[in-house]
Amino acid sequence: MKLVIHIDGGARGNPGPAGAGVVIHDDEGAAQLEAGFFLGRMTNNVAEYTALLKALEASRRLSAEQLLIHSDSELLVKQINGEYRVRNPGLQSLFDEAMSRLRGFSKWTVRHVRREGNARADELANLAMDAGEDVIEIDVSDGSEPRPTDDARSATAADENSQYAVSCSKSPAKGACPADCRKGDSFDVADVTPEGLCIHAAISVLGAVTAAHQGRQPRSAECTKPGCGATFTINPE
Repeated sequence: MKLVIHIDGGARGNPGPAGAGVVIHDDEGAAQLEAGFFLGRMTNNVAEYTALLKALEASRRLSAEQLLIHSDSELLVKQINGEYRVRNPGLQSLFDEAMSRLRGFSKWTVRHVRREGNARADELANLAMDAGEDVIEIDVSDGSEPRPTDDARSATAADENSQYAVSCSKSPAKGACPADCRKGDSFDVADVTPEGLCIHAAISVLGAVTAAHQGRQPRSAECTKPGCGATFTINPE
């Protein structure tokens, strides 16, 4: 099974009270985990690595074989991908543990994503910091039912039977898109994936559409295919 993952970690005060957010979907877009973890007092960078470790732990419980991981921490992404050396002794053991866990999967990719493309993971990290404890909204690995917040329930009710207008706001890299979508192309999303939207983009778009926490506000999504770079704007109709 392949999992699509978004992670985020942060600390208020750096160091200060910290949280990690982890969002995991399968390759068909079904939510497997949405969780915020309260981490106690630590720095931003330690929180980012802890979020990655939490995601890898959950992925193992979900019996994943392949991972596509998104993080808005350029430092973490470039260190994991070997572009930066780990110079901070406080991060070295976390880096070593992350690399050890990653080697347990048959294939993995860690990609940098802009902050707006990582909004749900960021929100979950902040929810955990606000609560001072873990906030587990969905975790299929333990057999529990999703536990949405009151805001999520309200947003879900508002989104029932909704339709969405999706427009490509940035073209994919040349030759990267099997569906050949381009900036300015538009799609209507309701109960089925529209023709012309490749499965990699559909995973991200449908994840944004079904994210109840975002309510009726415009949303954004980025194609999950490595090297593509296409982005989409999603407006409820």
